[in-house]
Amino acid sequence: MKITIEEIKDLNETEIDIRCKNITPELLNFINDLSTQNQKIVGNFEGESFLINPNDIYYIESVDDKVFAYTNNKIYSLNLKLYELEERLSKRYFFRASKSCIVNISYIVSLKSLFNGRMQVTLESNEKIVISRSQVALFKEKLGVGKK
Repeated sequence: MKITIEEIKDLNETEIDIRCKNITPELLNFINDLSTQNQKIVGNFEGESFLINPNDIYYIESVDDKVFAYTNNKIYSLNLKLYELEERLSKRYFFRASKSCIVNISYIVSLKSLFNGRMQVTLESNEKIVISRSQVALFKEKLGVGKK
């Protein structure tokens, strides 16, 4: 791969041009990472609004029509719906575990099969998240685990 950087002082905004022989999944992941890198999510904590880096979020959960983002040390309430967050977040790092939960796969430390075809993941925070039966096959495919 060849990388060229050209500094142009009179540009209004940074531009990135990509020239490739073939569009590969790795290239698409790279582009997705670049496009969502500076995207922040607004969360509320104790009456104050904060800009949250998605990389700091362990998981997002919907409870009683309210949406919460769980980080290492805080739980933020969010004004977005779960499906809106799913669309905004990098599909490379976040996975829809169930109807009510999106998990950041970067923080998963262990997997455990449960009865009824479900799976439980344990995060670095020791939180346990259940992957619904309907999502397990897709989850295993995303992680590259399971039957070959």
